[in-house]
Amino acid sequence: MLKHFGQPVRFAGILSLSLFAAGWTQPAQAQVKLEQKFVEGAKTVNHTNMKVTQTLSLAGMNLETSSDRFVIVSSKAGKRETDGKIRVDQNVDKLSITVKLPGGLMLTFDSDDPNKKAENPALQPLVDAMGALSKAKIVFIYDQTGKVVAVEGLDKAAEKVSEEARGDLDPEVAKKNANQEIDRLPSDPVKVGDTWSRNADLNLGSGQIMSMTTEYKYVGEVKDGDKTYDKIEAKTTTTTFSIAEGSKLPLRVTKSDLKPTESSNTLLFDRSAGQFQSNKGKLRIQGDLEFSINGQTLPAKLDLNLESDTSRQP
Repeated sequence: MLKHFGQPVRFAGILSLSLFAAGWTQPAQAQVKLEQKFVEGAKTVNHTNMKVTQTLSLAGMNLETSSDRFVIVSSKAGKRETDGKIRVDQNVDKLSITVKLPGGLMLTFDSDDPNKKAENPALQPLVDAMGALSKAKIVFIYDQTGKVVAVEGLDKAAEKVSEEARGDLDPEVAKKNANQEIDRLPSDPVKVGDTWSRNADLNLGSGQIMSMTTEYKYVGEVKDGDKTYDKIEAKTTTTTFSIAEGSKLPLRVTKSDLKPTESSNTLLFDRSAGQFQSNKGKLRIQGDLEFSINGQTLPAKLDLNLESDTSRQP
């Protein structure tokens, strides 16, 4: 799953004298506060489509992989507790994944048939992890400020799969991802044209991390049918790949010279509901990498394309 976000950086612009003078005679633009809300008993259903294609050129060989993922996730907010915390139950109602791997290998999973075995036994641990995720009863606990402070249910699901396949079942990773999603919104009220920046870490499993910086811009209110939404445009400006210390992978990253060569993201926010209505984007990352394995240097090139489309259902 692609995720953006991080610590807020306030935007400051330098006004020309003419604009400064105009400010004395024109009314200030109205500011709006965009913040996520959880209404007791409210249910939200999101559909997400994600496509990923990747070519990793390593030692003169092109290793190509691709994946298609469709997910339906439903969430229901409970009753807010006296300390301000609120529990939000989350269920994976549908999970369908197809992954094409180098060497002609293919992995498929569909939650409608969760007990179907992998064609290649070596891929069965990944299928088991997807099955556990699709059946997990997950609870996100938000504090009074709207931040996720704990995630329950994933640890029990993780007990059913092998350690190396638990990437999507780590409560701490889930908590970080959820807070990064919340942090896409600006910290302060904004007016048309205001921008802000976020840093995000995308956990790729086995200690692999793609770190990105994304610039956001508030475009203003837009109509879609009989509804009015707040439109935000975003663009990823920097990206870095790393492998965390302690990873069981034999590789280490000694150089990461990656750049987002194509990036566009449009988000619609439903201010009255306090929820994102949709999020549609494309991202292409290209550049050079250098790995170290057993003391030897291994140069590589990466070409990574991601497309995602998430929409909140009526």
